[in-house]
Amino acid sequence: MVKFFFLATFAAAIPAIISGGIAERAKFWPQVIATASIVGLFYPIVEGMFWNGNYGVQLWFQDVFGAQFHDFAGSVIVHAFGGWLALTAVVLLGARHGRYKNGRIMGILPSSIPWLALGSWLLCIGWFGFNVISAASTANISGLVAMNSLMAMVGGILTSLVVGKNDPGFIHNGALAGLVAVCAGSDIMHPIGSLVVGGIAGVIFVYMFNICQNKLKIDDVLGVWPLHGLCGLWGGIAAGIFGLEALGGLGGINPIVQLLGSLIIICIAIIAGLFTYGILKKTVGIRLHEEDEYIGADLAIHKISATPEADIV
Repeated sequence: MVKFFFLATFAAAIPAIISGGIAERAKFWPQVIATASIVGLFYPIVEGMFWNGNYGVQLWFQDVFGAQFHDFAGSVIVHAFGGWLALTAVVLLGARHGRYKNGRIMGILPSSIPWLALGSWLLCIGWFGFNVISAASTANISGLVAMNSLMAMVGGILTSLVVGKNDPGFIHNGALAGLVAVCAGSDIMHPIGSLVVGGIAGVIFVYMFNICQNKLKIDDVLGVWPLHGLCGLWGGIAAGIFGLEALGGLGGINPIVQLLGSLIIICIAIIAGLFTYGILKKTVGIRLHEEDEYIGADLAIHKISATPEADIV
């Protein structure tokens, strides 16, 4: 039951990830239904396949390539799965009203930067429990996992600081990008390798957030797909590279397996997202009415504002 509860918290991360992408225009109850479908059906398939050896996929990898798919704390199984699911939901929802006009991106006021910073650092603190206790028992806890988590976080901060041109939103998300990417290989990589993996993740997030919003016109509010979907995918692949003994890792992995396993998970995520949100869109609808979106989801759904001082003004 302890293991079940722990893995249930991983499952709970999936709808939490999705919520950031669909913020400000998604209906409440359809998202509750989608959460039940994803957490109760699709996510257990992925987790069971790679963390419990179901369906023979891991055995096939072992027989053919000599190694199983390695994802210690969920770069792909949790983060990439949630991020690619979120992408399907965001695309099916469409952009927020007023976000794009005549092919140009229009500014929408951001939320409080101090609250953004607080949220980021709360996640950073919790991440050390998330990653370290993935050893599944206190007897197996590894200082290497903690050190690698720290180094990847630092790498993400430093590169996002540079390529993000001091933007605090990018910097705080850069820390999370590094942590997302290091989950898969945090138990087998060298700390310097983790620093590099996190640094690359920071760059991926900043550039792909801009491309997603400005070039592709995908209104992913919190950059969930770049942060979790793409940095999680990078983490799965990176474990197969920086986990190699030749690069200071502990070995026991295969780069081809890491790529194939990551692609399988992403395909399941896309299918699950199109199935779940596609059916809901056709039946009960997944988007708020235009008037409700205009006054804001806080008032429309919960009947109270998150920023009453702004309403008074």
